[in-house]
This record gives sequence, structure tokens and C-alpha cells, in this order.
Amino acid sequence: MMAKLSFRLLERTPRQVRLTAAGQLLRTEWSRLLRELHAVHRHARQISSGEVGSVRIGHVGAAAYGWLPRLLARFTAHHPLVHLDLLEVSATEAEHPLLTYQVDVGFWREPATNPAFLSEPVLVEPLALVVPQQHWVQAETFTSLAALRGEPFVLPALTGPSDYVQTLRDVFRQYGFEPRGTVTSDFSTTMLHLVAAGLGISVLPLAYASSPLPGLRFLELPHQLTVYLVWRREDNSPVLRHLLAEARALP
Repeated sequence: MMAKLSFRLLERTPRQVRLTAAGQLLRTEWSRLLRELHAVHRHARQISSGEVGSVRIGHVGAAAYGWLPRLLARFTAHHPLVHLDLLEVSATEAEHPLLTYQVDVGFWREPATNPAFLSEPVLVEPLALVVPQQHWVQAETFTSLAALRGEPFVLPALTGPSDYVQTLRDVFRQYGFEPRGTVTSDFSTTMLHLVAAGLGISVLPLAYASSPLPGLRFLELPHQLTVYLVWRREDNSPVLRHLLAEARALP
């Protein structure tokens, strides 16, 4: 019900009816308020549908060298008003950024173990032996990691509980030796620089072969890693739903 006005909106003369000064003010302000109301309604509808909004994405380093840029290009083409915020994390951090609400979704190397999360595999990628450009091993003659048992390796610490670390342990166990090394790092880009500097060799996802860092060679190994999409179970964000759908549809 509209409130009764205590003042006149119109004034009549023998020739015309026109707005009073108060009526002119209300017409101007009501028009402005209606435009603002329509804009707010449109914005709310866009948020509800996931047309606008934001999503924070955590990812392991290798994802940035192939699959993740393709996903984000596809997503932004379909959802140009959504803001994306990326956070690179080490392969051994796993669920911590989700637990602490630093990110809304993660592309990790292991599935969710916390019942508060959901996860699904989205990518399988091969591992590669990474050596300095001048290293003696050659693709034409390379047959097995066993031939490199005496070499210094640059790797993450192989003592943690993560699936990624367990995969690396299993790879070396298959060839019957424990890798030795004096430098460890949880960040693959750091490892690449250390290998290029001649501090050792490494085993990393083959995706890093597209890195612009010079002085490296990559030899594909008969071993693979799985990348998982992980998100909070209770998160009903429409933007997140769109991102999940794009990730599942990416070839």
C-alpha cells in the first residue's frame, strides 16, 4: 500500500495540468531509483546464475604449462564476467588451502581424503626424467632409471604421506634404488632451475617440457600421475558449478 502524500504533486491552471516542484523532484528521483532497482535486480540474477562472481583456484605448478590455461581460456570465453584468482601450491600441500578457505577449488595430485570434500580425476599425465642439456644420457640410448642410480637427484622430500610422494617412491623402488641428493624442494619450478644449474637430475610431470626455461631435456618415462579436481562438499556456488562443468567437458 502506498503512503498518502501530504503535499500536492500536480497543479491545475485553466489551460494545463503540470507537476509541482515537489512532483518534478519525485519524478526525477523515482526514475533514478527505478533504474537502480532494475540494475540491482539484473546483477542479483547474474550472481544467482553464475554469470558474474569470482572463484579462487589452487593448482600444482605443472597444470599451468598445459591443461589449466586451456580450461581457463574456455571458461572465460563462456563466462567473461567471472573473476578468476589463481594460487600455485606445492604438490604435497594437498587439501590445506581448501581447509583454510584460501581457494574454492583445487587441482591436486591426489583425491580428497577429508569427508568434507569431493573430488574426481580430470587428467592423467606422464612423468619425465629431467636432465641438464649437457647431461650424458640421451633419448636414443636411455632405457631405464636404473642406469642413473649413482646420479644426484633434485626431488621433494620423499618422507611425506602424500600420494605424489608415494608415487615417486614407488617409481624408484621399481628400479631397485633410493635416489640420493643434497637439495630438496616442494616446488617444481625451483627444481627445474636447480637441474638447469647442474645440481642434479629430477623426475617431474612431462608438462614442464613446455617450460621456456633453457638448458633442460625431458625424457618421457613409463609412469603417470593423475590430477584431481577437489572442492568443498557444501559449496553450492553457481560459478563453481560452471567451472566444474567446463573442466569435465575439456578434451
